[in-house]
Amino acid sequence: MENASMYHRHERKARFWPAAIVVAGILLAAGCGGSGEAAEDGPVGDSVNASGAEKSVNVEIRVLEEDSFTNRLILVGEVAAEQDAVISSETAGVLREIVSDRGSRVSRGDTLMVVDARRAEAALAAAGAQQENALLDFKMAEKLFLNGQGISANDYLKARNALDMTEAALANARIDLENCFVLAPFGGTVAERFVDTGELVAPGSPLLQLVQTGALKVRSGVPENQALRVKQGMEARIRVPEAGIEQRGFVHWVGVILDSRSRSLPLEVTLSGDGRLRPGMVCQVALDLGDGRAALAVPLSVVQQAPDHRFVFVAEDGRASARRVTTGARDEERVEVLEGLEPGDSLVITGFRDLVEGQPLRIVGSP
Repeated sequence: MENASMYHRHERKARFWPAAIVVAGILLAAGCGGSGEAAEDGPVGDSVNASGAEKSVNVEIRVLEEDSFTNRLILVGEVAAEQDAVISSETAGVLREIVSDRGSRVSRGDTLMVVDARRAEAALAAAGAQQENALLDFKMAEKLFLNGQGISANDYLKARNALDMTEAALANARIDLENCFVLAPFGGTVAERFVDTGELVAPGSPLLQLVQTGALKVRSGVPENQALRVKQGMEARIRVPEAGIEQRGFVHWVGVILDSRSRSLPLEVTLSGDGRLRPGMVCQVALDLGDGRAALAVPLSVVQQAPDHRFVFVAEDGRASARRVTTGARDEERVEVLEGLEPGDSLVITGFRDLVEGQPLRIVGSP
């Protein structure tokens, strides 16, 4: 029995070892095959892996050639109303009525607000009574003087002066009463109100802002080195990219004195209000300097800024090459390259933000 038992144990061991060897072989083959398959199926050059492959970047290129280029001076401006005024109080008193509130369209001479006029009315009545008394005194003095009834020329002149003084006081009282009614100095829209009914206002207190939105202008400044090239009457293109607005105008005023802080020459461009532009909008002002010529120009977006120079990427032998460039004039979308590029260079126009020098490129398009 003991010999039989030992025989069965040896037989089970004999069957176990071949099976174990087979399983290990399968696992080893699976491991090797898995690594090889991943390396074969993965995108070539898409990342740095165990084999040391370099990462490539998808880019589009444009083969450079000289093209017609017009130098346009691009400035930053602000849209403003042709007439924009903060209306202030000319008298002291309590604000009694707001006739035209925010958003109201008014014509010249319309009443905007009313300040308490009771004191002004009383003062006008008193000035009128004084003027009537002075007139009676003067007529009596004149009659006596002309009839030679004991009144001197000096007394006659004093009566005449007293009448003139009361007439002047009456005119001032009328003005004070008129100032209680705030009138529109021009037609426009009430843009803002700064006081409420019942508030005490004083001379010089801002009451409201009135703007004329039918006629607009753009205020800007020309850099010192370009000041002599901008003339009155030049055509200008006004753009608000964020709002998709583009409009043409004309330079109607160029300053004669440079701003001492910005070293720029102020200018104004007139344009018609089309319902979309609003005073206060920041815009681009493009002035055509009128010197069209053939030049090598690249999109503004591809020119990158290093601490001490500007550069672009070009494709050379399937790799990225950073080229230091010297730029010149520009228009709305392009800038002239004076040094660093030549016709025939393959300029990288998309994907350049992720590039480093010598990086492999995968060219996916060329407009």
